[in-house]
Amino acid sequence: MTFRPIPLSAGRRIDFGPAGGVMAILNVTPDSFSDGGRLGTPRAAVEAGLRFAGAGAAILDVGGESTRPRGAAYGEGAGEVTADEELSRVLPVVEGIRAANAAIPISVDTRRVDVARRVLDAGADVVNLVTGLEPPDGLLDLVARTGAAIVLNHMRGLPATTFSVSRFGPDVVSDVAGDLAQARRRGLLAGIRPDRVFLDPGLGFGKTPDQNFALLAGLALLGPEGVPVVVGASRKAFLGSFSGRPPAERLPESLAACAAAVERLRGRSPLLVRVHDVEETLRFVRILAAAAGDTGR
Repeated sequence: MTFRPIPLSAGRRIDFGPAGGVMAILNVTPDSFSDGGRLGTPRAAVEAGLRFAGAGAAILDVGGESTRPRGAAYGEGAGEVTADEELSRVLPVVEGIRAANAAIPISVDTRRVDVARRVLDAGADVVNLVTGLEPPDGLLDLVARTGAAIVLNHMRGLPATTFSVSRFGPDVVSDVAGDLAQARRRGLLAGIRPDRVFLDPGLGFGKTPDQNFALLAGLALLGPEGVPVVVGASRKAFLGSFSGRPPAERLPESLAACAAAVERLRGRSPLLVRVHDVEETLRFVRILAAAAGDTGR
């Protein structure tokens, strides 16, 4: 089943396809957990984004601040950056992509209202909020007022505190679903359109490997049917708990997580898989779609 595209501003839309859409990660940070520094200049990030769009990505997700959490897998986690520094990283990328491609949806991974305002003005369509359970004052109103969409990521606390403050009962899926329901309700009360509120289970943020796998298996229980979902399992530490491979060598594990997400949400909710290995994942989901009887030809 292919879900109807979600309309955005300026005639843009998010297309999901029969096996989910691909959200292409464009990290313009020197310290992201798996590919920090790979896109060292705005020009390199713009070129990569345009290549991913041409290959079939549903949306580009630009990030200027690493949200690598403090914990056993990542040590002290990522350091803070100033709003000006974050903006200097992401704004030229958004502007460059939008100048070259008027149609591709752009998301910006930020938790700052001022950064969100500037990138939305520059042509971004979505705010990807890692602190989705505790949005900063004014952000939901900004998203509603501009007609943007928002991704509400599940993380208790902040990246620096999430592993110390997160405590879950025996049913982590129910706990996370309850938190996300409250977060979604706040977004709707602020006036954001229901189809523009995406839910993300926050894999890797304050959860053990077993809890992450339980959430991946229980994706269909995390929100009402038809609510769009973002799953960001790509290269994360819990996937390496079996193989012991470093992040850049976790493509097989990442594709397996992608397949699990597609299977759990097929016919139930629109899905975006947020990934580092964009072109490989696009090829993979096309085979999943063909195996389900939709060749896309």
